[in-house]
Amino acid sequence: MTAKVLICDDEEALCRSLARLLRSAAYDVVTADGPGGLAQIERDIFDAVVTDLRMPGADGFAILDAVRAKSPRTPVIVMSGSAQIPDAVRAMRLGARDFLVKPVEVDSLEEALCSAVGWSKTPPPDTGPDPLAWRDRTAPWLLGEAPTMVAVLSVLAQVSDTSCTVLLTGESGTGKELVARSIVAGSSRAKKPFVAVNCAAIPTNLVESELFGHAKGAFTGANAARMGRFAEANGGTILLDEIGEMELGVQAKLLRLIQDGVLRPVGDELDQRIDVRILAATNRKLENDLAAGRFRADLYWRLNVIPIEVPALRERSSDIPLLAEHFVRRFNEKNRRKVTGIHPDAMFALQHYYWPGNIRELENLIERTVILKGSGDIVLTDLPPKLRGGQDGSSVQAVQDEASTPVPTPLPTERTDLRAILESVEDRMIAEALVRTGGNKNRAAELLGLNRTTLVEKLRRKRTMVPPTAS
Repeated sequence: MTAKVLICDDEEALCRSLARLLRSAAYDVVTADGPGGLAQIERDIFDAVVTDLRMPGADGFAILDAVRAKSPRTPVIVMSGSAQIPDAVRAMRLGARDFLVKPVEVDSLEEALCSAVGWSKTPPPDTGPDPLAWRDRTAPWLLGEAPTMVAVLSVLAQVSDTSCTVLLTGESGTGKELVARSIVAGSSRAKKPFVAVNCAAIPTNLVESELFGHAKGAFTGANAARMGRFAEANGGTILLDEIGEMELGVQAKLLRLIQDGVLRPVGDELDQRIDVRILAATNRKLENDLAAGRFRADLYWRLNVIPIEVPALRERSSDIPLLAEHFVRRFNEKNRRKVTGIHPDAMFALQHYYWPGNIRELENLIERTVILKGSGDIVLTDLPPKLRGGQDGSSVQAVQDEASTPVPTPLPTERTDLRAILESVEDRMIAEALVRTGGNKNRAAELLGLNRTTLVEKLRRKRTMVPPTAS
């Protein structure tokens, strides 16, 4: 069956040339400028759309928005005379199937179009909600698109609208509470109470009273009845942060609450029925606490219905530029500063640091640097010596000059996902090679030391693993 293709470009000569080429390959081609393309999309359905990015009246981003609204399954190939990374990233985020740099190579366009049309004519697999679309719609504060983060978003999109118990694990500073708030935002309890409790911050002798409340006269100083945190969260959600610090006696009472849906305040003789969704979080390995007898096995399995491990920042280093620039904007506004951005050398250093404090450490570093810098770009010498590898940044420069030499990464003390880390590094290197070569797959493959067919297969596989987002 002939595929129907829309070409949008304000250069009439280019439109005619591409139309002639594609018609000779048996495509049914319609051409238009930006505004004309919007009109065509409104009244017809195409198997693929090829659009320039910079056009007067309606640019390629407007075309992408229109296709997404009218026919989300229609793939869009974006062309641009600029190989700027932000343009490519934004286009892909908006759902572009491919990004080609002008002047477009004939074989590159044919390859991209053949792949796009094949994808559009294949029934979409039932893979559940699009994780990035879910994030943009529900929890836009969860920044990042590294494979490890997309995996987390995929689970969140599937479980947020249920009432199941979720156990969040991960190192300190990875953003477990933000993930918990995202679960709440995507649930039917979004407008109900959300109560976060740090179990490690409550004095041992007050934990039971703090969580479950107490009756008047229950103990010395209990001059009035007090509602506990679970009662405050009734109808909504409670987050038990640092659940691994909870004493065994309190664990037993929590287990009864989960099993029976009732709680009994300290010193009271009557049970109270309660409806609370429980989320728990910890930076400890609860399996070790189980073996040591510090955590009840029955409670662990009640909490661990849906386990979600929030990745460490070093496992999603491709997200560091996005996070760092977000923090720059935030702290500029908060502290009335005018920092314009982060120099590539400084960004390279940020991406190759180990980040034991994770996102919290990055956030604190950017805030301090923005305040002290005041204006202009953050450069390598603005960063602490531990990130520069030396006062003058010489070791960072050496790594950049000898990029072909493997850079050793410290082995984490806890379990990590080597496959995800390697996948993230590969994604970043392929993207950089394509931008540096203006989208020329032959030269990009040569730069990466790959056969062109190997590179094309990797790109095809990655598109299959992470389908175009509808956001």
